[in-house]
Amino acid sequence: MLETKIIKNCAVRQRNLMRAAGLASQKPDTGVKILKRGAYFVIRDCADITQNYLSLLAYGSYEDPIADLKGKFTEKEIIDFVARTSKETHTRQLLNIIFADIFAKEKGTFVKNDVPREEILDFTETGDEDDIYGDYDFEDSVESDDSSLPQPIDIDLSDGTAIIEKLIEVFEVKH
Repeated sequence: MLETKIIKNCAVRQRNLMRAAGLASQKPDTGVKILKRGAYFVIRDCADITQNYLSLLAYGSYEDPIADLKGKFTEKEIIDFVARTSKETHTRQLLNIIFADIFAKEKGTFVKNDVPREEILDFTETGDEDDIYGDYDFEDSVESDDSSLPQPIDIDLSDGTAIIEKLIEVFEVKH
């Protein structure tokens, strides 16, 4: 499955969660003693969400998913993936994200995912500050930049054949 390859090739620690999620989805009380009825359903439903959306987390973790996933898929996997997009919301969402990246690459507006760097703050009191608490309840305002919003894609996303051909081209699938 295409999503399995996205997950297996990523670096997020949750990539190994799929097997456990499969077990927890079928038998939520595996390995634990359920003390409250609601816990059973929480475990089961979290496992179901993991099975459906782990591929989106994995895809988003790639610095450049289009480049990083080139040559990883087969034509059969792409055809199966596209066929499932009409029935599965999470699969359709992944397809839309992939095509947003394809469009951005083609338009030259794609920006690689940077590894977030944690800002290091200096908490030393210097004694010459009037109000060390002054910025506690204020956030820097961030102006909206509409240029980063997804633009219309030049492909009909209701045309399965066109979608398959584009994915085969972009991911350099060998026939």
